Amino acid sequence: MSIRIGASVGRGGVNRKPDTRRIQGALNEVYPALALAVDGLCGPATVRRIERFQRGFMRAPDGRIDPGGRSLARLNTAVPSLQDEWRGDSSNWSQARKLASLDPGFRGKVESVLEQLESDGFRPRIYYGWRSVAVQRELLRNGHSRVSFSFHNAQYPAGRPRAHAVDIIDRRWAWSEAAQENGFWEALGRAGRAEGLYWGGSWIKFKDYAHLQRFPNYRLAEIRRQSGLA
Repeated sequence: MSIRIGASVGRGGVNRKPDTRRIQGALNEVYPALALAVDGLCGPATVRRIERFQRGFMRAPDGRIDPGGRSLARLNTAVPSLQDEWRGDSSNWSQARKLASLDPGFRGKVESVLEQLESDGFRPRIYYGWRSVAVQRELLRNGHSRVSFSFHNAQYPAGRPRAHAVDIIDRRWAWSEAAQENGFWEALGRAGRAEGLYWGGSWIKFKDYAHLQRFPNYRLAEIRRQSGLA
C-alpha cells in the first residue's frame, strides 16, 4: 500500500483536505515525536514539516508534495507498508503484534486492563486489536457488526494500523456462556471503565461484551476521515 494524493499538498498547493490528511498522517509516522494535527488543513506547521522531510534529499526544499513527484516517492519509501508489515489474519497475530496495532495513546490503557484482569484471576487474551475494513465489512454482512467502519479499523493514512478498539476474551471461555457465568464480562467492563474506556456490554441495542473502545461512537466519522478512508 502506498500514499496516493489527487493534487499537490503544501506551499502553493491545491491542499484538498483528504490529500492533506494523508500527508499529515504519513509525516507523523516519519516524525512520531513531532506529531501534526491530522485535520486536513495545510497550515504553516504542515509546510514546515514537509520542508524538514525534504531537507534529507533536496538542496532547496519547496514545502510541497506533488502527485507522482520525488517527495511523494520518498515519503512512500520512508513510511512502513501495511502490505509488508501487517499481513495475514489479524485475529491470528501474536499478542505483542495486536498490542502494537493499537494507537499508542490507547495501548497503555489496554495493557492496564489486561493487568487488572490477570490480578482478578482471569486469563485475558486480545482477540482483535486492529482489523482491516474488508474484515469489518464481512462481519457486517454476517450480522456480527452494525457498522462498515469501526474504531478497530483506524489507521494512519499510509495504512499502518492505529486501532482505537480492542476485543478481549478469557482464553478458557471465549464467547461461551461460561464467560458470563464466571463474571469475566463484568470484570472487563469494570476494568475498562476504570481506564476511561467505553464498554460494548453496556450498549442497549447491540451488546458487544468483549469490546472496549477509546472514544464515544459519535467520533467514528472523524476517525474515519483521519484514517484517509472518508
